[in-house]
Amino acid sequence: MTVPDQLSTRVRRILTGALPNGTWVDARPRLASAGPAFVVQVQAGAGEHRFLAGWAGEGWPADVAELLSLVPTVEVVVAASLSDGARAWLDDKGIDWIDAAGHASINRPSGLVIVRETPTFLTRSASGARWLKSTLAVAEAVLSGVVPTVERVEQATELSRNATAKALDSLERLGFLNRPEAVRGPKSGRRLVDADGLLDAYAKAAADQRIKQRRLLLHRLWVSDAISTLRTEIAPSLGGRGNRWAVTGPAASLLLAPYLSDVTTIDLYVDADLISDGPALATMLGGRLVDTGHVIEIRELPTKMSGRGPLVEGVRVALPVRVYADLLAAGGRSGEAANHLRETLNVGTAA
Repeated sequence: MTVPDQLSTRVRRILTGALPNGTWVDARPRLASAGPAFVVQVQAGAGEHRFLAGWAGEGWPADVAELLSLVPTVEVVVAASLSDGARAWLDDKGIDWIDAAGHASINRPSGLVIVRETPTFLTRSASGARWLKSTLAVAEAVLSGVVPTVERVEQATELSRNATAKALDSLERLGFLNRPEAVRGPKSGRRLVDADGLLDAYAKAAADQRIKQRRLLLHRLWVSDAISTLRTEIAPSLGGRGNRWAVTGPAASLLLAPYLSDVTTIDLYVDADLISDGPALATMLGGRLVDTGHVIEIRELPTKMSGRGPLVEGVRVALPVRVYADLLAAGGRSGEAANHLRETLNVGTAA
C-alpha cells in the first residue's frame, strides 16, 4: 500500500468513526495536488456529501499551515490530534476540521454536520487512574501481544505480581480491558477490547513521561551516515557486557518501516547503570558531551519492556509501540513516520 493510500485509509477511518453506524465514506487521493489531499464522499441516508480533505500530520499549527500552503483549496483538515491553537486558527479561517483524538467541527453547505468536543480518552482519564511506570510497562506488553493475565504480563515485564495486578486493574477500569466477572486469579484471562484507544492513551502518557526524563547529548562524527555508524560502531559498543539498550525515534523507524529519507540524530535508550556515568558513556560511543549541536540523544530506558523490540541488522530496536509513541511526540515528519509505522506493522492492533 502506498503512502497516499495509507493516508486515505486513515482519513476514511477518522471520518467513519465520527459518523453513525452504516454511513458510507470513501476517501481517494487527489493526484493533482501538491500535498496530501483527498476527495471524500459521504453517503448518509438519501444525502450525498462531497468535499476536499487534507492531512495535517500531527495537527500542530505549523502542520496545518504547511498543508494549506500546499493545498489552499482544502475544505476539511484532518489530523492525528489538532492542537488548541490549530483548531482556533482553522475556526478563524472558516475551515472545517476533524482529528483522530475525537475533536470535530464540520458544517458543510451540503448539510453534513459533525461536532465533537470531548475525546474519548480524556473521558477515561477523568476516572482518576494514574499512568505509573508500571502501567506504561503493562500497556506495552498488552499492545505487543502478551496475553493480559497477571502471570503472563509479570513474566514479560519483570514487574512484581502486585504491581502487575494493579496496572491491569487500572487498564480495566479505563475500559481498555475486560474479563468475565466469575473468573479471578493470576491466570484469569482479561481481553483487550479497545486496542486503538489503549494505544492512543499510552502514546500520550509515554510522551508526558519522556518530557520529564533526563537527557544526555553527544556529538561525534558519522562513519558515512548516522545509520551506518549505528550499525558498525554504536551497536557493537553497547551490545556487550549485559547492557540493556535500544534505539528509538527516526533511526528505529527507518529500520522497522522505512518512511523518512534521512536521519540526522540518533535517539537511544540505555539502562540506569550506563546513563549514570555520562563521560564514560560518551567515550564508549566515540563522542563527547555537549549542550548544543548534538547528533546523539540518550535517555534511560523508560521500562524494561521498552527495550524488548526486535534485533534488526545487529541493532536492538525499542519495542514498536514505544517507537511509535516517541515519533508521535516529536511531531512533524516524525509524526508522519509514526502513522506509517502504525499502518505498516499494525502497531498496537495485532494483539
